[in-house]
Amino acid sequence: MRPIPFRPRRLTELLRTRGRSEATLAAVVAGCVALMSVVVLTGAGSPDSGVKFTQSGHWVYNSVVGRIFHLDGATGKVDADTEVKTASPGAQVVQTDKQGYVLSRSRIDQFGKSDLTVLDPVQPPATNEQPVGLEAAGAAFAVYQQSGRVVRFGDKETIAFPGGPLSDPVVTSDGTLWVHQVGEGDLCRLPMTADRMSCPATAPKGHKGALTAVGSNAVFVDLTARQVYTLNAGGMDAGPDLGDIDVPDDALVAGNDVDGRLAIVDRTHNRLHLVDISHPDKPEAPISTSIPKGNYDKVASSGDGLALLDRKNSNLITLGRDGRKVAEAKIPSRPVGGREKPVASLYRGDDSRVYVENGIGDRVVVVDRDGETESVDIGTGKDGGGKPTTTPNPKNTAKPTITPPAKPKTTVPPPRTTPPRTTPTRKPEAPRKTTPPNRPGNERTPDKPDPGKTKTPPPTRKTTPPTPPKPPAAKPGRPGAPLNVAARIIDGGAVVTWGAASAHGATITAYKLSWTGGSTTVSGSTRSALIPSLKTKTAYYFTIYAVNSAGNGPAVKSNRVELKWNPAESPRELLVGDDGISGRLTLSWMQPTMGDGTFLRYEVSIGSSTAPVRVKSTTTSATISGLTDGKYSNFFVRAITKASDGQEVVGKYSSLRATTVAKEQPTKRVVASRGDGTTYGDNCQHPECAYVQVRIENLTPNTTYSIKPYTSEWGNFNPGYSTKTDAQGQLLVPDQFPCSAVGQLTWVTVQGPEGTYTSNKFFWKSDT
Repeated sequence: MRPIPFRPRRLTELLRTRGRSEATLAAVVAGCVALMSVVVLTGAGSPDSGVKFTQSGHWVYNSVVGRIFHLDGATGKVDADTEVKTASPGAQVVQTDKQGYVLSRSRIDQFGKSDLTVLDPVQPPATNEQPVGLEAAGAAFAVYQQSGRVVRFGDKETIAFPGGPLSDPVVTSDGTLWVHQVGEGDLCRLPMTADRMSCPATAPKGHKGALTAVGSNAVFVDLTARQVYTLNAGGMDAGPDLGDIDVPDDALVAGNDVDGRLAIVDRTHNRLHLVDISHPDKPEAPISTSIPKGNYDKVASSGDGLALLDRKNSNLITLGRDGRKVAEAKIPSRPVGGREKPVASLYRGDDSRVYVENGIGDRVVVVDRDGETESVDIGTGKDGGGKPTTTPNPKNTAKPTITPPAKPKTTVPPPRTTPPRTTPTRKPEAPRKTTPPNRPGNERTPDKPDPGKTKTPPPTRKTTPPTPPKPPAAKPGRPGAPLNVAARIIDGGAVVTWGAASAHGATITAYKLSWTGGSTTVSGSTRSALIPSLKTKTAYYFTIYAVNSAGNGPAVKSNRVELKWNPAESPRELLVGDDGISGRLTLSWMQPTMGDGTFLRYEVSIGSSTAPVRVKSTTTSATISGLTDGKYSNFFVRAITKASDGQEVVGKYSSLRATTVAKEQPTKRVVASRGDGTTYGDNCQHPECAYVQVRIENLTPNTTYSIKPYTSEWGNFNPGYSTKTDAQGQLLVPDQFPCSAVGQLTWVTVQGPEGTYTSNKFFWKSDT
C-alpha cells in the first residue's frame, strides 16, 4: 500500500489558513510495516530519487536602491535586475528553477525568473523573524529557526512544523532538508519527493552537535560525544569518531564537507580541524591548522575551500582544502536611513560558491570553490547593472532621487574645416648631452660633449621590461564521462559501478543515473548504486553522468542486464540467536521462499551487502567469530539457489546491525516480518498487502514504546503506534501497519526511555 499523500494546496493558501489548524499539515499516512529483529541498532535507508538541475549564480537585494540583482558567480558580473521596494535591509534572496523569493522579516516577495515580474507576496509562517535561506537541486527553503517553521518553494511547495528552536539546517545535493530540534534532539528530514517532514533519528539529550551535508548524505556531528553519525530515512548509523583532536562543545561545523572532510572550527583556540569521514574503516589523520584570531560566527564550505566570517568586525578569511589561508577581506557596510549598521551575511549558493553580502546588498564577495575571492559592487553603476547608488531621504518623507552630475561649462569652438593632408615637417632636435659610461682609461668631463660625435644618438638607457600580466585562471569546465560503467544483477535488482569522471577544475558533486522506469542521484564520492526491484525477463541499461558547478558531463550507458530468474526472497525474522561469548555471535533466521531455483546454501557477509562472504551455511543459523565486543557491524544474510539452466542465483538479503557482548544477558530484540494478509483501502490489496508484524523481546518491562515503520522509498510512511511491554519486557504487534511496498526494504524503529532500537531489514514480497 502506498502512503496516503498529503497534497498541499498552493503555498499561499497554506499560509493563509495556518491560523485555523497547523494539525491539518500533519496528515495521517497509512503505511506499511514489517516485523524485524534487532540487538540495539540503527539502520539506513536509500536516498530519494529525482533529477534536478543546479541553479547558477546568486540573487542579491540592494536595500539602498530597492532592487534585486542577479550576480553570475563565475564571471563576477550582474546580468539581470528588477525593482522590489517592499523588502527590508538584510533580506536574502533564494531561487528555484522558475522563481525567486525575497525573504524579509514578516514578508516574502516572489518574482518570476523568466520575465522578472514581481508576483503577489507570500504570507510567512512566522512574524518578526529573519529566516535562513537554502538552495539545492532546484529547490529553495526558508527555515525559521526560532519558531521552528520550514517552507519549501518549488514544484512541490510545502510548509512543515518541526517545532523550534532549530540549529543551523543543511540541505543535501539531492534536495533533502535536515533540521535538528535543539530541545528534544530530534533529527528531521524533508526529501524532495515528500509532502511532510519525518524525524527518523534522535540525538542524545543534552549533547551539543551540528548537522553537515556530504553529497547526498546528511551527517550529525555529536561534539559532546566526539562521534559522527550518518543519517538516513531509517535512523542514524554510527561512523568514525573525531580522533585525537580537542574539540569544544561550541565549535563551528561547516554545513558541507571540504573535499570529503568535516570542517570544524575551534573558536576558543583559533584552530581548524579537517576530519576525514570518507574512509570510515581506516580514516586518514585529521588536518589541524592555526587560523587568524577572530570572533568567527559563520562558516561555509565551497567544496574545496572554506569561508570564515567574523560578522562583528565584518572580516572574512578563506582557507584552502589543506586549511591554509588563501585570502582575507573586509566587508564594508554603512547604516541605512538612520538605522544601525547591518551585519554581513554568508550564504552557500546552489552552485557551491559562497556569497558574502555586506548587509545592505551593495557589495558582495564571491568565494570560489578553491577559496579565491572576488569583490563585486552591486547596483552602484560599476558592475554593469546600470543602477547608480541613490541617497535615501533620512526622514523617509519622499522617494529618494538621483541627482545627475553637473555639466561642466564649455566654450563652443567655431566650426572646423578639414585641411588637406600634408606630411608634417619635423624640426630637427638639438643634440642632447650624453655621458658615456665611465670605463678605465676613458674618463672625461661629465658635462663636456665628445667633439665630432654630436650626431651620434645617445645611448639607450637600460630598463627592466614590465612584468607580463598573469594569464587569467582557467574557468572550471563540465566534468568528463564516468569510466568503466558496469551493471550486474543482485538482490532482485542491479548494482551499477563506475570509475571517477575527470573533474576538469571543479569538484564533482553528484552522479545521476536513469533507466527505464526510474532515476536516482548519489554523491560525487560514490562509485556504486543499488537499483532494486527490476522486472523479471526484462532487459535494462543504466545511463550515468557526472555533475559539477560548471554543469553536467556526458552520459555513459552500461552493459545490458536481465533478471532471468526470480531470486530467493529475504530470509525471514533475522535475529541474534544467542550471546554472552566474547567475540562470537550466532545469527538465526527462518527459511524464505526460494523463487525459481532450488536451495544451495546461505551466505553471511559483514559490512555491506556486496562484501565478500564471511560464512556459508546450509542451515538457518550461522556463528561468526573474531568480532570486537561493543563494536556494531551490519550483517547481511541471503539464500543462494540454482536455476534450471545451472546458473547460481543470488537471493535478496535481510540485514541486521548487532554487536557481541562478553557477559551473558537476555538478548534485546526487535523483530520485523511479513504478517497476515489484509486489504486496506484502494491501494493495499491482496496479494501485495499484509500487516507488518513486530515482535519485541527483553526490553524494559511495563514500559511504553513508540513503533514506527519505514520503507526504502516511502521513508516513515505511517505515524506509528505506541504500546506497553508486559512484565517480562515482551510485546507482539500483529495488525497495526498494513503494507504493500513490494520490492522495497522494510524495517521498524522502536523508541523508548533508553533510546531507539532499529530492527532487521528485509525486502517486502507479494504473497503469491
